[in-house]
Amino acid sequence: MIGLAAAGAGLAAASGAVADPAGSPSAVAIEGEGRDRYAAALEDIRAYAARHLGVYGLPGLTLAVVAPGGVAGFMRFGYSNPEARTPVGPGHLFQIGSISKSFTAICIFQLIEAGKLRLDSDARELLPGAPWPDGPTTIQHLLNHSSGLPDDAPLFPRGGDERLWRGFAPGARWSYSNLGFLILGEILERLDGEPLAEILQRRVLRPLRMTATRGAILTGDRALYADGHSPFYSDRAFPRNGPLGPGPWTDMTAGSGCVASTAADMARYCRWLIAAGHGEGAPLLSDAAARRFTTATIEAPGWGIAGARYANGLAVVDVGGRPLLHHTGGMLAFNSSIHADPQAGVAAFASTNLGLAPYRPRDITAYACERLRVVVEGGLPPMPPAAPPKPPELGDYLGRYEGRDGRRLAISAAPDGRAVVQFGDAASRFELAAPEVLIAASPQSTPEPLVFRRTGKAVARAWHAGSEYVRVQDGRRVAAFSPATSPALMALTGHYVCDDPWAGGFRVTAQGEALFLDDIAPLAALPGGIFRIGDSDWSPERLRFEALLDGRPQRAVRSGVDYLRRSA
Repeated sequence: MIGLAAAGAGLAAASGAVADPAGSPSAVAIEGEGRDRYAAALEDIRAYAARHLGVYGLPGLTLAVVAPGGVAGFMRFGYSNPEARTPVGPGHLFQIGSISKSFTAICIFQLIEAGKLRLDSDARELLPGAPWPDGPTTIQHLLNHSSGLPDDAPLFPRGGDERLWRGFAPGARWSYSNLGFLILGEILERLDGEPLAEILQRRVLRPLRMTATRGAILTGDRALYADGHSPFYSDRAFPRNGPLGPGPWTDMTAGSGCVASTAADMARYCRWLIAAGHGEGAPLLSDAAARRFTTATIEAPGWGIAGARYANGLAVVDVGGRPLLHHTGGMLAFNSSIHADPQAGVAAFASTNLGLAPYRPRDITAYACERLRVVVEGGLPPMPPAAPPKPPELGDYLGRYEGRDGRRLAISAAPDGRAVVQFGDAASRFELAAPEVLIAASPQSTPEPLVFRRTGKAVARAWHAGSEYVRVQDGRRVAAFSPATSPALMALTGHYVCDDPWAGGFRVTAQGEALFLDDIAPLAALPGGIFRIGDSDWSPERLRFEALLDGRPQRAVRSGVDYLRRSA
């Protein structure tokens, strides 16, 4: 194993530590035959990953890349504990989040090969004690997120008849469901007769010699992990490079996200994914099963990448004009990404000890695969994606707005692409977090987003902290103010919190006679006092208000989880 100098000066005699542009430590090492061919590519990948550390405010990052000839590169950036200045180490465990789903899916495919179930088996018969909705749910529906079940509902939901429900008929469309993989883990335990962590060790980790990897995230192993971090303010949107605090810890044993690993072990998994993508399943699956495991079975428009499809615990996405196996994983205090290019024989895994944030290191792993592919196949090195991306144009939102009480709101563009939002005499920087949504660049200034609503194609109004502002052009308001919210709807508004950090909290707000979750997601009334969450009429997410006191609910049940009203 030999080191790679940060300034691109070539290969050194031993693995060494260098400094990234932000001044925090980093270390790079490369091994394998023909490694000299990859020195320039490794340096480009290192420089791009180091840029992410500074631009996105990541405390630390671990990265593994693999290429033909047994070549593997390992890079570490930043700190496990920035205050103690403890660097990320090669032995630190990182929680890989939903990348765990592919491990769960491999075990399911092994049981299929053993004849214990089929892809078209009805999961109700395999887990008869669960409160299933009507109609069959097949193993394939669970594996490719087409079951119609909600995302993060518990297996035994609270509220209503305490049974599970669907947003659409199984197989009709794609909607991500952690619950689906929790159920697959329960089925594995029932059929194999032991805890999922032991199943993963026996069926996947030991055969791949992933000796440092854990199949369950347990408090007793906490000292082995990099220190996790999360946004300092848990009740509001998180801007780029926002303030951080210590991340919460909870044990995790569900098949949706229970695996923690090191970069070295994930390099072994990367090599197996490359082989599986070629239809070579040993030592885990037969070749035929490996081909089925890695073959996309449904379009996945909700994945967030144009043209994405989904296989079985793995997405299939286009990178540089080629389909790559891919997944990300988001945890309370970690975020991860993996890409594998079976055709070129290259792959990359990255994880950062920052969670509960709208960041995944997917650009790093995608770029790493593209850059390594050039070494294998020839061609010009690709340009890495911009970090941060070029901010969207703010033109639709710029201008003056007026509140019902005469208060003024003015929005102008700052040189860095952010918006300067002026409420009366007070001005703050905001950044575009999603289409039609600005959030405070300094989150301590306000928890509420600034949300725009259109009439036709034109922005006509903005809402902030329950107040409506109508756009003013040529000295006149372009639209009338929304009707006043009825007392019945206003009674439902408020701040609801669950002290489970996985659930967090949300605000129900009113904009005229419409209710919204966190000012953004519409709530549509359904029969039986239930509200559907989201724009789509097939959304499986539900909200129910309960425990009325003086006409105001003291509890809201969001997709089967209790949240209590908080006065502030």
